[in-house]
Amino acid sequence: MTDSDEAMIDQDHLREMIEVISGELELRPLLTMIVQKACELLNAERGSIGLVDTNENVVRIEAVYRMPSEELGSISGPNEGLAGCVYARCAPVLLDSYGSLDQPILKGMDRDSVIGMPIMWRGDIIGTFGIGAAPPKRFGDNDIRMLGIFARHAAIAINNARSYEREKHYAALKERQRLARDLHDNVSQLIFSLSLVAESIGAGYGRSKEEGDSRVARLLEIASLAQREMKALLFELRGPADEGESLAAYARANGLARALHRHCALAANDYAAVVINVADERLGPDQTEALLRIAQEAVANAIRHGKADNILISLDYQDHEAVFRVTDDGRGLPPQAGDESETTRIGLASMRARAARLGGSFELVRGGARGLGVEVRFPLA
Repeated sequence: MTDSDEAMIDQDHLREMIEVISGELELRPLLTMIVQKACELLNAERGSIGLVDTNENVVRIEAVYRMPSEELGSISGPNEGLAGCVYARCAPVLLDSYGSLDQPILKGMDRDSVIGMPIMWRGDIIGTFGIGAAPPKRFGDNDIRMLGIFARHAAIAINNARSYEREKHYAALKERQRLARDLHDNVSQLIFSLSLVAESIGAGYGRSKEEGDSRVARLLEIASLAQREMKALLFELRGPADEGESLAAYARANGLARALHRHCALAANDYAAVVINVADERLGPDQTEALLRIAQEAVANAIRHGKADNILISLDYQDHEAVFRVTDDGRGLPPQAGDESETTRIGLASMRARAARLGGSFELVRGGARGLGVEVRFPLA
């Protein structure tokens, strides 16, 4: 790869960083996306961002990427672990082996190459940035330079988020963003399903009266579900919601797998064969709802944009981490971002934000000539 190619890649990641900072107000998901982008750029396997608590004289980890689940929320005093070392020195730390620290904390990473970077704001250290990778990866001066740039953007993000938190209108803005995501991820997808079923009614009656009547019945069922979802959102705007009939409430009460079967039977029937391999006994209510919304968006994209014939929804557990995937055999997304529709961009941003709120990561996986997948990794704790 030439220096020009590397510069273009650097510019792409920095542009994405600016977009993240301008499009997200909540601190933890914002920092999670920043640390993920930094690891992707530096070819690191894992990373974290911590914030300094001056009252307790510690660093508290607020965002992680592919780190052990216990790392999120952990605290380090001066010289404890990589974050504590950076905090004490208030300077970058580059080590070929994590185990050479005076007080290493994390187990199983002694041979990892690591970089620690202070996050500075107006001369004061407000946080720490750390990334690591197993051998044979070794970081160098250029990696320190790039991580320094990311740390400066993280400082801006932290300051902006804290400023917004002090604003009296922040809570209302945050709620509007959530409602907008729910409208897009659920109600708009149901409306899209309505249009698909409506278009198929004529063909159904062409086959037989029973088939036509069946499709009309499904149309009415989807319309009823959309009405219930909208009613639940309206109740949330007016006051405490009685969401007993909404799909999200159904998922919380009956589990992710049953909610996915219910949704896909309405939204994907006749358009794509959906296989659901989900064991959801280890999920909490918030995780269940977030994965449901992500799956709704991914399935709708596979049908609407990908024209997929087959869709697979899976949930796997790996130690303390869960991996949720939705893959299809459709035509995928065009390689040029400019060719994506506005709806697709909104949907991808929504899925990424929901994954970040779980303390996890979101990746879009292209399947080559055909197919597209989304992958969400998040800690179970």
